[in-house]
Amino acid sequence: MGYQPRACPGDVEMMRDAASQRQIDAADPHVSTWLLANAGSGKTRVLTDRVARLLLEDVSPQNILCLTYTKAAASEMQNRLFSRLGDWAMMPDEHLRKDLKKLGIDDEIDVSRLQDARTLFARAIETPGGLKIQTIHSFCGGLLRRFPLEARVSPQFREMEERDAEVLRQDVMDQLVSGPQSQIVHGMLQYFSGDDLGKLTAEIASKRDFFTKGFSEDRAREVLGLRQGDSRDAALELAFSGDETNIARILSELFADQSATYQKFAKQIGQLKLDAPEWSDLEVLFDLFLYKGTADSKSKNFPQSNHTKAVEAMEPIRDALHDWMDRVAQARQLLWSFDALDRTKAIYDFATEFIDGL
Repeated sequence: MGYQPRACPGDVEMMRDAASQRQIDAADPHVSTWLLANAGSGKTRVLTDRVARLLLEDVSPQNILCLTYTKAAASEMQNRLFSRLGDWAMMPDEHLRKDLKKLGIDDEIDVSRLQDARTLFARAIETPGGLKIQTIHSFCGGLLRRFPLEARVSPQFREMEERDAEVLRQDVMDQLVSGPQSQIVHGMLQYFSGDDLGKLTAEIASKRDFFTKGFSEDRAREVLGLRQGDSRDAALELAFSGDETNIARILSELFADQSATYQKFAKQIGQLKLDAPEWSDLEVLFDLFLYKGTADSKSKNFPQSNHTKAVEAMEPIRDALHDWMDRVAQARQLLWSFDALDRTKAIYDFATEFIDGL
């Protein structure tokens, strides 16, 4: 049976549009090329064309290395390349010459060059070491096996597939949950708000060197701006460290004839146990004094500037009240810092045990 072309080239002279020309330019092995393009736009084709043109330039297949991100991409590229070289081995002169022109070979293509193109399939198959098309992970693994002492790995190590890694992480997690260190897992879970624990454990595994350094509370306190020896009670002391009872009394008097909003504001403050404040009192102040979701106080916007009567009425106590608001803002920031400290310690404790189990 005679040769059947993959796509009938016809007798019409091949015309290149701008996109095709740019692909040909990118496949030119005489220039270094960075290629940025969307999925499905022909990146694999350009890389395959580039390898084919390297082979046509008489570069030995064993001196060509192609790296891809996935095994599927490596397999696809290899299939495309060997399919093309196999077709060239059987193409009649006319079809082969047109195929090479389409690839970007603009020089005169004589019989000798056609014959060279037909031999590329056999060269790629028979060359010791062959044409190397592999994933980045496979390439790095091979490099580490060449220098196991320097890399501090066993020469017999193998790359773990993502599915195998996922199963291993799940097994370790199951052992921790049912083992003597289960309280550490539960300690971490009370802060974990994500819906995919697998992503968390994968992130920890990828940063194992960071977690194996150990947790330093002193360093964490320094980063978070917490003084050594301070506890959460410092927030309560900060928020109620002035003459709050007197402020509440005066505020109640000043706002007595103001709008219902300001009267309610003064009443809520007056109902607090200011002589012996509790955490519930601080929570009330968070609602009254601070913006939702931030640690900023309302001190610069209370009363609202267009509420002229309230602004004038609060003038005698304004500075004291605004100072109180700012201290409450600092107290909430302090509590957030302690929350961050607790979360950090919990994740470190869990990560240490988790990594030991891998």
